[in-house]
Amino acid sequence: MDKQFEEMQTRMFELESQVEMLQSLLLRVIEQDSTLHNQLKTELEYVLLKHDLPIEKRHDVSFFLIRLEKAYKFENKIPTLISFHEELKQVLELEELLEEVSIRLIQEYVRRGIFTVGNMIKYEK
Repeated sequence: MDKQFEEMQTRMFELESQVEMLQSLLLRVIEQDSTLHNQLKTELEYVLLKHDLPIEKRHDVSFFLIRLEKAYKFENKIPTLISFHEELKQVLELEELLEEVSIRLIQEYVRRGIFTVGNMIKYEK
């Protein structure tokens, strides 16, 4: 049983290393093609952020969106993109985050019908 566990841990480590290498390679390819750079880098950062978020941070993001939704429904308070972005960075405990990632998050939750106030947030598409 211990041997199987060690083999599984070794395999997981190898897979994680391969994924990190592929992520790095993909970022280098994207950075070399300036027309794809902004759009794909934003999308990749968003996907990686969602993938790497621990479950408690995912809940924190959900609670953050619920709080903003309630503020809109009960107080007619619409956040600005800047305030949304800065507060999202605090919720995620990140020092840096592309503003486009915040826009992508808003768009996804609006599309799901979960974050209706997101339709009111003004940003350039």
